[in-house]
Amino acid sequence: MKKIKFAAAITALLCAPAAVQAETLSLADSLNLANGNSPQVKRAEAAKDEASWRKVEAYSQFLPRLTVSGSHLLDNKFMVETLNFAGNPTTIELIQPYTIWSARAEWLVFDGLANYDRYRSMTYGANAAEKEADWAKFQINEETKLKFYRALAAIELEKVSNQNVKTLEDHLDRAKAFRKSGAGTNFDVLRVEVQLNEAQSEKLNAEDNTILSRQNLLVGLGVEDGGQTLAGALPIPDAQKVANLKKPAKIERLDYQALTDRELAAHKAWLAAYKHWVPRFSVFGQADYYNNISKGLTDQDFNNAYSVGVAMTWNIFDGFASTAQSAQADARQVQAKEVTRQAKLKDSYDFDFWKRRYLYSAALYKAKTVDVEKAQESVRLATQSFKAGTRTSSEVLDAELDLFRARAGLVNAQVNAAEALVSLELSLGKEL
Repeated sequence: MKKIKFAAAITALLCAPAAVQAETLSLADSLNLANGNSPQVKRAEAAKDEASWRKVEAYSQFLPRLTVSGSHLLDNKFMVETLNFAGNPTTIELIQPYTIWSARAEWLVFDGLANYDRYRSMTYGANAAEKEADWAKFQINEETKLKFYRALAAIELEKVSNQNVKTLEDHLDRAKAFRKSGAGTNFDVLRVEVQLNEAQSEKLNAEDNTILSRQNLLVGLGVEDGGQTLAGALPIPDAQKVANLKKPAKIERLDYQALTDRELAAHKAWLAAYKHWVPRFSVFGQADYYNNISKGLTDQDFNNAYSVGVAMTWNIFDGFASTAQSAQADARQVQAKEVTRQAKLKDSYDFDFWKRRYLYSAALYKAKTVDVEKAQESVRLATQSFKAGTRTSSEVLDAELDLFRARAGLVNAQVNAAEALVSLELSLGKEL
């Protein structure tokens, strides 16, 4: 029994670090989980596979079609033909095979190049789907980074909120003690109570933001909540990183390139649909192996026949179905063109907007860093003056509240800069 307990203890010690590690979620872990579990990425990969098979389907139009068929009669009553021989009518059964096997090959030679246009349309569609799949991976990585930073910021803001509440509770106890001793007034107590009530509400809001931002991150990763804790730090904004950044003349975003391919695919699809009025020419050959003498499958009464020729099909009128399909393809072509144009117009605005937002957030972060240092020094001086009797408790409280506000402003500047940088990278289609 002692050996068993000892072995169990050793196993628990060996597994403990792995368990702790499994509960810690870093940015790298989040990115790996997002790429492996994200429904958005998996959907894009499935769409890419579908588009590649559509291309194969379109290519099949250039290849001959080969079909094999067969039939065997179990019971029959053949059609008859009545002939008149020297005034005597005679009924003769029309010859039909009891068993027949047929092989037919047909090759489309010309349809106005509609098959070529369909193939080009599917090729552009496959290229677009591949770019969209790569863009989905890049986009989910950027979105995951932003969600991770927001979750970290929520944790830091909750810490600031908790410190704020603790400080106000200490000041409330001190104010009540001063009022009891006659060194303070009821005004001082009421003032701190009002500030404490507001701080407690902000604390609840901060706790909710921490929980919700963490859940939002886990949903984006495609994993269930297993009590994971986040490990990492918010990035430090650097204005020099984007100060000299220029908008590239050529659009590098894969999603915009995919839109261009979609536009070309819609155009080729319209060309293929428009050629419904062109006659279709094909060559064919057919070989038959049949038995029209006996019903036995293994009898030796089988004969063979074949035919080779040229076929033409011309759709003269089909109730305007082909015309309607052509008009639909034309409308889809216009839609794809306008979507591409709208995306290009928005692209320049997004780049300028998020670049300016990042520079502003970086400057604000720098200012808030100085504010935190000055607020810390102000708290130190106010505390010393209070001990020396030259400052009041309310003045110390004001200095401490200024420090908490500066810390919260610092965190908000960091997360705003992170959001601006992620959005700027999405606008450019690459990491900076």
